[in-house]
Amino acid sequence: KNKIADRLLALLGKEREYVQLHRDTTISSLVMTPTLAGGAVVWEDSPLVRAVRHGRVLMVDEADKAPLEVVCVLKSLVEDQELALPNGRRIAHRSSPGVRGSDDDKVI
Repeated sequence: KNKIADRLLALLGKEREYVQLHRDTTISSLVMTPTLAGGAVVWEDSPLVRAVRHGRVLMVDEADKAPLEVVCVLKSLVEDQELALPNGRRIAHRSSPGVRGSDDDKVI
């Protein structure tokens, strides 16, 4: 399935971000990713946040295995077109204040 989606996105000239959910996925891990930089842990935007900010397609794998609260966050982002991040930022539709989504944001 992923190969078919990747091929379609290549034909459309679209970039993608990928996130695989599982029963241990948390809301925090859905929106922020820890990485090492200069020997310290820093928190960076997750694939979800990068996809929304840059107008990329987000491929969500194994959504059926995610905890209900994680699925609710995804549902809220799709329906309300906004998402509060743990660091106080907010991703919102381009017509709202906060971190803006791309002009090309779509849900398929």
